[in-house]
Amino acid sequence: MKTLIFLLLIGISLIASEQKEVPSYIIDAKNYNLIDSKKAFFIINSRKYGTMQDHFAFAKEEDAKEHVEKYGGSVVDYETYIKSQDNNGTK
Repeated sequence: MKTLIFLLLIGISLIASEQKEVPSYIIDAKNYNLIDSKKAFFIINSRKYGTMQDHFAFAKEEDAKEHVEKYGGSVVDYETYIKSQDNNGTK
């Protein structure tokens, strides 16, 4: 509930400040904090199933690489992640 309120407040403040691009946030798979999705390190094609199916996002690249060592997959940036979702027909 706190996260929902936090996101609502962010949205309201962005509208009030008339910013042209609204930042998107996701949950860091390591510590569950909100992180800027455009700065995140995404895991695709992992053997582990999570909140984003087999996709995970991390604030730190070393955390993403640690996940890949354990569960496989690839570390990609935001743009590559979005393209992979477009190519799979999931977006």
